[in-house]
Amino acid sequence: MPEAAAPVLSLVVSTVGRPEEFARLVDSLVRTAPTGQVELVVCDQSADQSCATLLAELDPPLPWQATTSGRGASVGRNAGLELARGSLLGFPDDNCWFPPGALERVLATFAAEPDLAGLSGQQQTLDGRPSMLRWPGKGGPVTRTNFMKTSIMSTMFFRRDRLDQVGRFDEGMGVGSAGWYGAGEESDLLLRVLDDGGAVRYDPALVVLQDEPRDEADDRFVAKMLRYGCGNGHLWRLHRLPRWLLVWYSARKAVGAAVRLSRGERALARADVAYLRGTWAGWVDRRPGDWPVGTGS
Repeated sequence: MPEAAAPVLSLVVSTVGRPEEFARLVDSLVRTAPTGQVELVVCDQSADQSCATLLAELDPPLPWQATTSGRGASVGRNAGLELARGSLLGFPDDNCWFPPGALERVLATFAAEPDLAGLSGQQQTLDGRPSMLRWPGKGGPVTRTNFMKTSIMSTMFFRRDRLDQVGRFDEGMGVGSAGWYGAGEESDLLLRVLDDGGAVRYDPALVVLQDEPRDEADDRFVAKMLRYGCGNGHLWRLHRLPRWLLVWYSARKAVGAAVRLSRGERALARADVAYLRGTWAGWVDRRPGDWPVGTGS
């Protein structure tokens, strides 16, 4: 029999022990992925390989591969990239999922715009609320000054040859990394594509679904925001992004913390303050004094 054609789009997922959420992602791919054009590559970093085992049991009717690696989202994505066969790449979180038409829109956009290096959509909750960011309603180019409101990992897609030019994910950044920069790896990759001359477009009609983490803010969420802030500050210093823009985002975050505190939303206010503290720490490259000894991100 002739060998099946390689998929066009490879979705690389790095995961640690969230099989229920991962099953939802797989189900959305089964229901919405254009036949034969999308493959799933999973790097399961958990000791029990729960997601890889689940994937084998489900054996979805689309091309899929599984591997493992050391800890860290960037480490896992880089490991998955070694297996990915598509000329287009996406990196969905294990707890996001795709509505009907989303992946078809990605494929159609890249096919219609051969000079496009990357594409970003927006992330929403199932009931249509913004998730993670306040996404603009108008599309346009992603730039060094608007990437913070037009892109996160789950909403970004790139041409493979562009990433071959600029390199892989920085394994010192991101969730689970050995260092203390707990975010920013996707923005670092995006900024390298932009610096290389690649055109990246934001399309608000392209929607990826994910729950809003602020809906269940607790002490763990506050700690996560500290790590995210550290990664953001490091990103700003690494790429020499405009200081005025960092001040503007920080001022908005500070005002938001005050508003939330006035509403009695103490956990969310603490999370905003933690993010601000982390941003300053990352920007001056000085680990927060209350960072747990011997831990990474």
